[in-house]
Amino acid sequence: MRKPGRVGQSLLNSLPELAKIIIEERSENDNFKRNPDDPQEHDLSWHQFGIITHTRKFCEFHQTKSQEYFRQWGIDKEVNRNLSKQIAKKTKAELLGISIPLHDLGKFTRSFKERDGKLMPDYNGHWEKSEKLIMENEQIRNLLQETCGLTNSQVVYVARCAGLHYELGKVRGQAERSDSQYTIAFVESKQCRQACDEIAPKYPEFKEEIGIMFLGDSLAKTDIAIDANTDQGIENQTEQIKQIIQKQGLNDKLVAAVKERPVNIAVAKTYLKLINEK
Repeated sequence: MRKPGRVGQSLLNSLPELAKIIIEERSENDNFKRNPDDPQEHDLSWHQFGIITHTRKFCEFHQTKSQEYFRQWGIDKEVNRNLSKQIAKKTKAELLGISIPLHDLGKFTRSFKERDGKLMPDYNGHWEKSEKLIMENEQIRNLLQETCGLTNSQVVYVARCAGLHYELGKVRGQAERSDSQYTIAFVESKQCRQACDEIAPKYPEFKEEIGIMFLGDSLAKTDIAIDANTDQGIENQTEQIKQIIQKQGLNDKLVAAVKERPVNIAVAKTYLKLINEK
C-alpha cells in the first residue's frame, strides 16, 4: 500500500490535536473534545468510523482503490496528466494529498439541532467550514505555510479542494426530485448526466478534483463493500449486509451507507468519464 506523502502524513498525525483546538467548548462536546475520533461522535448512519479514522481511510483509498477504478474506467492517464499540472512548483497531485487530511476539519466545528427533544450534532455544510478553517484559522495557516512550507496560492488550492469535496454529492438533490431517487437507475439517466455536466463549468480549475475527492470520500465511509452494478443486485444483498453489520456490532442504520456505496461509485464514474471525454 502506498502511503501519503510526507506532508500529508504529518497532517494526519496532527489531526487529533487540531481537532481539540477547533472543537467548541460546550457540554455537548465534552467527549468529542477528549475523543475526537470516537465513532459515536460521527454520523453513525453514514459512517462506520470516527472522523479521523475516516480521513485516514480516505488517504489510503485515494492511493489504492481510487487508482484501481481510474484504470478500470480507462481514465487513469487523463487523471494523472491533469494532476501533474503545477501550482508554484508543486503538482496538483501533491497538493491534493495535503487537502485530503484536512477535508473534514469543518466537522469539528459542528453545530447542533433539536430533534425529538434532544440536541443532535449537525454536520451540514462542513465542507464549506473546512475551506474557511484552512484559509482563516491562524494555527492551521501557520502549520501549512511555516511548517509545511506552502505558498499562499498552494494554500488556496488546498482549501478549495476541501471546500469542493462534496460538490458531486449534491447530485443527490437532483435524484431525490426524480422518480428513480438516488439509485443506479438514476445514475444511468439523462438527468444524472445533465447534473454532472453542469458541475464542471462552474469550477473549471477543479473539475477533476471534484470527482476524485467525492470518490475517495465515498469509499472511506465504510469497509463493507458489495459487488453490484444494478439496483436489484444491491437489493439482493441487503440481508447479507445486515448480517455483517450485526456481526461487527455496528449501527443498524449503516446498511443504507453500504447500499449507497455502489451508487456513489457509479456517480463518480459517470462524472469523471464525462469530463475526460471532452
